[in-house]
Amino acid sequence: MKLKDILGAVGSVAPAIATALGGPLAGTAVGALTSALGLKSDATEQEVAEVIAKATPEQLLMLKQADQQFAKDMKALDIDLTKAYIADTSDARHTFGTNQNVFWLGLAILCSFAAAVYAVLSGNVPSTVSEVLTGTLIGYLASNSQQVVGYFFGSSQGSADKTTAMANAVGGTGKSK
Repeated sequence: MKLKDILGAVGSVAPAIATALGGPLAGTAVGALTSALGLKSDATEQEVAEVIAKATPEQLLMLKQADQQFAKDMKALDIDLTKAYIADTSDARHTFGTNQNVFWLGLAILCSFAAAVYAVLSGNVPSTVSEVLTGTLIGYLASNSQQVVGYFFGSSQGSADKTTAMANAVGGTGKSK
């Protein structure tokens, strides 16, 4: 089990730490995470993931408290996680912005998606190709196209916040009161 496999669980308990894990403050976030879980600072990703997957209510409470302290520390240092996220994203655009290969790769992905959708909608998919394979291919191309558009035109932090809120809402349903 890898940490990325349970990142959603970390996000629901410790959203500030989870946000920082995906950006330039990842080292600081990992330190807060391992400390809250009572792990050594040199704990492996596997060890952290296993502890989170089997966390007791007391450990989850300590993680929530560590998240609150992490958010306070970031505020005290005048570090805005949203600004750090945006800076990290814009740095990727700045690094590859002048690289024509990135533009042509993005264009190839978008054209592949458009061609695949056209083939499906016009009925030009051979009957020997299964519907599951066709759907999988369209989903894969759609996902990559979304990333290309997000890279060139920006992605919304609000969208990420909405996704987290929806995951928290769904995670909260079905629990007994």
